Amino acid sequence: MIVDDTKIVNFTPMRSILVIRLSSLGDCILATPLVRQLQRTYPHARIDVAVAERFAGVWKNNPRVRHVWPIATTASAEPENDEIKIEMLESLADLDGSYDLIVDLQRNLRSASLRHGLGDVVVCAPKHRLEKLALVWLKKRPSVITPIVARYRSPLEHHPLVWDTEGCEVWLSEEREQGVYLSAQPSRGTSQRIAMAPGAHHATKRWPVARFAQLAQELSCGHGKEIVLVGGPADVDICSAVAEASGVGVVRADGSTSIEATVRILDTCQAIVTNDSGVMHLASARQIPIIAIFGSTVKELGFAPYAVPSRIVEHDVACRPCSHIGRATCPKGHFACMVGISVERVMSALSELI
Repeated sequence: MIVDDTKIVNFTPMRSILVIRLSSLGDCILATPLVRQLQRTYPHARIDVAVAERFAGVWKNNPRVRHVWPIATTASAEPENDEIKIEMLESLADLDGSYDLIVDLQRNLRSASLRHGLGDVVVCAPKHRLEKLALVWLKKRPSVITPIVARYRSPLEHHPLVWDTEGCEVWLSEEREQGVYLSAQPSRGTSQRIAMAPGAHHATKRWPVARFAQLAQELSCGHGKEIVLVGGPADVDICSAVAEASGVGVVRADGSTSIEATVRILDTCQAIVTNDSGVMHLASARQIPIIAIFGSTVKELGFAPYAVPSRIVEHDVACRPCSHIGRATCPKGHFACMVGISVERVMSALSELI
């Protein structure tokens, strides 16, 4: 039985649940509250997660998840994924060979192929395509902003889950051992570190390098802060540019392929200044106060920092948003949405937050 975007009233007790969210980093992190709520509702159920290999670190230490299935997402990955699927089926041998419930948060051809034959009851998160189109092309802003976390749980809204208003989660290994989330966090009250994440997958979501550099200089020379640059392998060049242009000593923690390593760096910071990116959601999961700089995207898309002290700094121009995910270049050529955000505005927001 495929149950798609409908209200579910009655379910038999769950023994096994599969949650599918393959990408991206931010989306995977935003799926963690739903897994927590499923686990609290069905504490004895086996909960598995299928995720793209490079984002498996989001779930690596999560004690709510029994097994993490790493899915290859390259064009030539089908044989490898077929083997994974065989392993999944074999692991279900003592559960009648299928999951009692599959929650597909990806909802595309790849996730549909993956879930085929693994269970009969499937719920899919709504894509809200019409709302996105109306927002991007007609600039029709919704009167109420629905966070992605709420959209993920909407297919199960009438199912008796234990809902909560807690934030996202990315666990560390010692927290898993202790069974207490955020137990590894040091006190940030005395921290003089400010993290900066100048990268983002799409160029129109990046505040200019010169602005990040000027901010780093102001925080370091004017306020005695230690600046830590964070990001993945794709962010090395932009972090290098910020470090060089700032003219101050910065800690380079960018280029890491380890989500856990980045978390450990973030945990030492008083706050983070970041673009709308996966690192922003990673900081959110660790309850790091966030200054989020939004350019071509807007908070109405549902991807604002979730359940964490934060300020969104944005410059409202008529052409925003020009895309729901960002673009390689500004279609108007002026990039006013980012150029219009001054260092002074970001400094002011940061001073309010910390």
